Parts: sequence; structure tokens; C-alpha cells
Amino acid sequence: MKLFFIVSLFVYSINADEYISSDLEPLTDEIINAINALNTIWKAGKNFDGSNKIEMDKLIVTHEETFNQHFTNKTYSTKLREHTPETFDARVVWPNCTSIGKVYDQKKGYPSWIYAAVGSIADRLCIQTGAEIDVEATVEQIIRSNGGFNSKYNSANIGQAFNYWSKKGIFTVKSSKDSSCLPLSSKCNQNDFKLDKYYKVTVESPDIWLDKMRDIMVNGPLPAYMEVYSDFPSYKSGVYQSVSHRFLGMHNVKLIGWGVENGVHYWLVTNSWGTEWGNEGFARIRIQRATFGVQSSMPSVTFELVKTPSAIPKLYQQDQLFCLA
Repeated sequence: MKLFFIVSLFVYSINADEYISSDLEPLTDEIINAINALNTIWKAGKNFDGSNKIEMDKLIVTHEETFNQHFTNKTYSTKLREHTPETFDARVVWPNCTSIGKVYDQKKGYPSWIYAAVGSIADRLCIQTGAEIDVEATVEQIIRSNGGFNSKYNSANIGQAFNYWSKKGIFTVKSSKDSSCLPLSSKCNQNDFKLDKYYKVTVESPDIWLDKMRDIMVNGPLPAYMEVYSDFPSYKSGVYQSVSHRFLGMHNVKLIGWGVENGVHYWLVTNSWGTEWGNEGFARIRIQRATFGVQSSMPSVTFELVKTPSAIPKLYQQDQLFCLA
């Protein structure tokens, strides 16, 4: 693929008269009809089992946060960039890593950042080491401990979590009973689980969009934040590009690949709004400069297994514990 490919993706823009009214409420029949009347490159429809009573403040951040967390830039060579394929799907490339294709659900009021963060670590740990993580169990115990993340709905910064793991490292944990026994929870005794392995975590951020693509190809899915507008909750099919000016807040998703539909280039995205939303929980979002922020840092993690006993921390926090499936 040539370098001019990615440049051509940013040329398209929507005319001012192709936006829906900002007065339309999310998830209503009125907003769905208004979106579809534009006959754009995607279709709206009823999500969340047809309900328009979803508490959107539990799904997205309703206030501004500093999501841009700057990590060391990771740049791939021009030669590697030029070999980026036109389509890619991490679920197909790594079928044994089932966390990549799993859609999680924020119905409990848990924030999107924790599913994107824990999910991408689970994906990449599986790809790089073969270890499979129980994402739901890990999310539950991190929410319970709330160590340094401020997990009130979506008020945390996803970069804060990756900074924490890069400083502290992570442990994989084996349960000697069943998955309902979470480390150090009221359901467990100290002997009900044991530490498995300890990994140092390195966090970098791919530089340009072709580097982000290459990073996904080499290491696995990337977590990303996006601006959410009033039309996005009604996304159903096609390649999404916002047709609304009404800003609802910020949200975290996972980029698991990319492709082309009718000449339109898109990111393949895993959301955390359950399988009743979108295309069974997935979305195709147009690749353009503003979609995930011009300067947005997408944490790219790699792991180093620590085998020397003296180099393994004797003390740990629950937020470092990732439950093995």
C-alpha cells in the first residue's frame, strides 16, 4: 500500500446542510429517521433492544477530561508502513485469542476505559505469551479495589491506567476454585488463588496512522478514545461518520482492524455497549483525522516476563492482578 493512500482518507468532509438537528434526542425514532433521510454511508436503527431510556451518562463521559496521555512515540520504518494491507481483522489473524472478538457490556455502570484497557492487555498478552485472561473477572476486581483509577463511571483517564501498569507491572493470577472467586474478595480466602507470573509492562504510542495500523498487525488491538455525538448511539450498519453537531462526551473503544467498503476506508471497532448495539457490538468507523483526535495517544503495550525471584515485587495491589481464564 502506498503512502498516498492514508492522505486521501482525510479529504472528505460533510456539507453543513448534511447534519441533523441538534434538538433531536439520542436513540429516538426521530433521530433515526433524520439520520437515514440523509442517505449517507451508514444506517441508523433501534439499539439496546429498542429502548430509548438508556442512561447515556453511564456509557460515556459527559464532561471534558484530559484523555491525551503522552507516551514514548513508536515509529515503524517506511518500508514496514508500505507493506500495510488494505484490510485487516485481528479476530481472524489470532482466532485462539477469544478476548479480541468478545463484546463487553457497560450495563453495570462500569466505565468504557476499563473494558478497553483490560481488554487490550488481555488481547496482547494472549498474542505475545499465549496466556488467556478472564476480562470480566479482572474488571470486577479492579472496580472493587478502585486503586488509583477513580472509576466513578467514566471519570478516569485511560492513560492513567496504563501509566500505573507501566510503573507497577502486572501479575497473572490462577484461581484454585472457580471464576466467582476473585482475588482478595469476600468470596475468597488467601489460599483460594495464587500468583502465576509477573510481567513488566512497556507502554508506547504509535505515531502516525500507518504506524497505528502496523502496531495492530504486530502486537494486537489498540485502545482509543473517541468523541461521541448524538447520532452514534443509533449506529446500526455501514461506515459511521458523524452527522450531528451535538456532542455528548468521550468514550473508549478498541481498534481491532480496518477495511474498505464502497471505496470508504474504515476502522473496525469493538465497543462495550453489549451485542444489542450496532453490528452485534461492533462498528466500522470512517478513517479520518478527527475521528479519534488528531494527537490522541493510543497506548501500545508489550510485556517482559520476569523470572528472577528477587526482581519480582513481594507486595502488590489488586489492580495489578489479571485473572487467568
